[in-house]
Amino acid sequence: MTQSRRERAEALGAALKTARQQAGLSMEEVAEHLELGVEVLARVERGVMVPTIPTLSRLCAMMKLDPDSLPDLPELSD
Repeated sequence: MTQSRRERAEALGAALKTARQQAGLSMEEVAEHLELGVEVLARVERGVMVPTIPTLSRLCAMMKLDPDSLPDLPELSD
């Protein structure tokens, strides 16, 4: 069964949220570090918005998260 783009975005967002929480970081800390609005990060974590590849790379680095451990990604843009 193939997941839709939305389902993959939601799975990615949930994985990023879990990693952030396990790292003990608040949304505000992550958003500030990445120079994003908190609402943008919230939309990513809810699967409403897919981060760009550079933003995803920075998220993974900040949370010491292996990108290969993330769920299948929806189409991403640079």
